Amino acid sequence: MEQLDEFQGPSPDDYANVLALNTAFVKASSVLKGPQRGRLAAAPFLLFSLRENDVDWWAGVLADKRQGDLMPAAECESPELRRIQLAAMSFIWQLGRRNPYAARIITGATNAWCETITALPLVTLLNRIGGRGDLLVSRLNSPVAMGERLLAGGTSSQRKIRRSTQLTVLHTLLTRSGLDDYTRQSAAACSMAGPLRVLDKKS
Repeated sequence: MEQLDEFQGPSPDDYANVLALNTAFVKASSVLKGPQRGRLAAAPFLLFSLRENDVDWWAGVLADKRQGDLMPAAECESPELRRIQLAAMSFIWQLGRRNPYAARIITGATNAWCETITALPLVTLLNRIGGRGDLLVSRLNSPVAMGERLLAGGTSSQRKIRRSTQLTVLHTLLTRSGLDDYTRQSAAACSMAGPLRVLDKKS
């Protein structure tokens, strides 16, 4: 069966960016110790959400408002987290333009969300989200079950347990309700010569 080129997964460089973002995020937001941080950061998806499935939130943020909000959003108080979310948005914007399928695998985002953020120039997008304190949401805390899995099995010193846990969470992100255009994703999976492979990261 012919393989569709438009459904290429993330590249080694994409996963290197995910690892760098996860490493910075875990360091800035958790009390995990060194070895646990490294094992968790190697997850093949972002350990934080950029509210990819919150359509209403993004509609409000991206609206071209001529007047400021009566109640402006709280600013992100942590300079480190602010840098991380700006770097993450820049990375996902660029990846979404080059390979939206890979962007969805890394974030669990909808196709519509990828199209929405990439429709704007990057500078405009970053100006709209600014340093908002309500953009970045940790997957280690919410939803609770996912966070518990990541903090338990996802940090295990046993490689098989760790990888199995991380891939289970990835599967949850990709199949949870709310993902639009799912028929295209299913068709892509059918066209693949084998199962989706996540590049192995040794730690």
